[in-house]
Amino acid sequence: MGSKTSRKRDYREKKGDSYYLYKRTSRRVKGKKYPQPVDTYIGIITPEGVIQSNKRKVSLTDAEVWEYGFSKAVWELCPDDWKKPLGDDWEDVLSIILLRQSPTSYIQKKRTMKNESDFRYQFAAQISSLSRRIYKKWGVGLEELRKLETIYLVCLDKTEIISKVNEEQQELLEKIQVALEMC
Repeated sequence: MGSKTSRKRDYREKKGDSYYLYKRTSRRVKGKKYPQPVDTYIGIITPEGVIQSNKRKVSLTDAEVWEYGFSKAVWELCPDDWKKPLGDDWEDVLSIILLRQSPTSYIQKKRTMKNESDFRYQFAAQISSLSRRIYKKWGVGLEELRKLETIYLVCLDKTEIISKVNEEQQELLEKIQVALEMC
């Protein structure tokens, strides 16, 4: 335990039958005359010693949730014979298509989006063409891939996680050989 004049000190707090260890520090806060105390949880005190917490606290108030499974699968399955006629525009065109198909797609978080009006493509025709070519190559169309729409990318501060994948979705992902690693 530190002295009263120390800026840092450890203290314990009893909750029920357990003791929890915290570190108290001070931090200057704009608008306050004196430094304000900040408590950081260290771990639980047991007869064997302190069990440190490896869990990071994240704020849920800044959480963002994006559709991920469908968009990621379509991006990964996009065949070269669909990309080639579009030349350098294919990524922008595919991004616009994905946003049309899935308005909460993670694509808008990861890419700078252009407007449809920047291009002279018939987007409805491009969507049909893409769906047919994916079906021809992989045996699934955009409608079947919609089963993946409930797989989300959850962004918590600087942490990104992928939501739970159910058994049916996992089977489809294995069939099309798409891994939903972090983007």
